Amino acid sequence: MESLPVMAPGGWWQRARLSRCWRVPATGFGFALFGLGGSFLSLTVFPALYFIPFKPAWRARYTRKVNAWVFRNYVRILRWLGLLSYEFHQIDQLRKPGQLIIANHPSLLDVVFLMGLTDASCVVKGSLWRNPFTAMAVRSADYISNSDPALFNRCLETLNSGQSLIIFPEGTRTKPDQPLSFHRGPSNVALSAGIAITPVVIRCEPVTLLKNQHWYEISAQPPHYTISVMPAFDTARFMPEGTLQSMAARQLTRELVAYFTRQLQKS
Repeated sequence: MESLPVMAPGGWWQRARLSRCWRVPATGFGFALFGLGGSFLSLTVFPALYFIPFKPAWRARYTRKVNAWVFRNYVRILRWLGLLSYEFHQIDQLRKPGQLIIANHPSLLDVVFLMGLTDASCVVKGSLWRNPFTAMAVRSADYISNSDPALFNRCLETLNSGQSLIIFPEGTRTKPDQPLSFHRGPSNVALSAGIAITPVVIRCEPVTLLKNQHWYEISAQPPHYTISVMPAFDTARFMPEGTLQSMAARQLTRELVAYFTRQLQKS
């Protein structure tokens, strides 16, 4: 997925795409396209992948590659419509297997961006398993439900099998002007698996597609997304011999919140 800078005024078509008269109906079209595209894939491609007698690991891998291709092209369409722009930094790091990738969650599109950049598994909302338009996709891709009683073990199994895993430690989208608040689950997963964490810092300026925000409540200017993959965050130093994992997880979580907060405050 290519990176492009913020759109600059110039040309009647580009100026028209910046206007609210264009962007409100175009946003509605973008949501409709996502729903219709998801419905089509759920009725055709994903059932085929789910019922073809592949090995489960192969099925999950192919489904995730389909998802990644769809999401990459979806954000390109949104960019062409003038609804957003984006840039990426160090995204090649996401292609390494066996990573625990954690990211902040400022906008609804964060999942779309990250899943378009990697074929990792992901912890997603349990409601997607009950939605007829998404159930086949998440099952075929072997994503992990956040309501699964075996959530922790599923995360460890995914990492121990050499796959990468995406977790949004806030559990939901960030509330504007509120400090970050991470759950300790990702820290416990990293400590139990004995691996470093790959932090991904996501900026969305101006903020848009917030939790409980209507789709037509668009920002004054098209949002610009910056996806930055940061150096690996060592976790072994939090577990010296004799340290309780519960204490180590609390400290690691505090350090991660402080780290993400510092990165987001940088210009």
